[in-house]
Amino acid sequence: MRHREKLGLSQMDLAVATGYSLRYMGDVERGTKSATLRTMNDLATLFGVRLGILITEAEALLDGGEKQDKTSVRDKVKVSRRRT
Repeated sequence: MRHREKLGLSQMDLAVATGYSLRYMGDVERGTKSATLRTMNDLATLFGVRLGILITEAEALLDGGEKQDKTSVRDKVKVSRRRT
């Protein structure tokens, strides 16, 4: 989203420029769908950045989410162990 907003593009502008649907672009931006490498490459080209930059940024976002997920998984394991 940062790159899109920096260029002053709406999600609709992004969808039209890349040929992907507005719904897909919104889902990718919200993180409810994962972008393929092809999609990320298309976005990097549009944004004028290297693909590696987008991947690094995506990894940073995922690392934050995975830490939260790991905590919830640990909590679920503790609960299930107590029940047995």
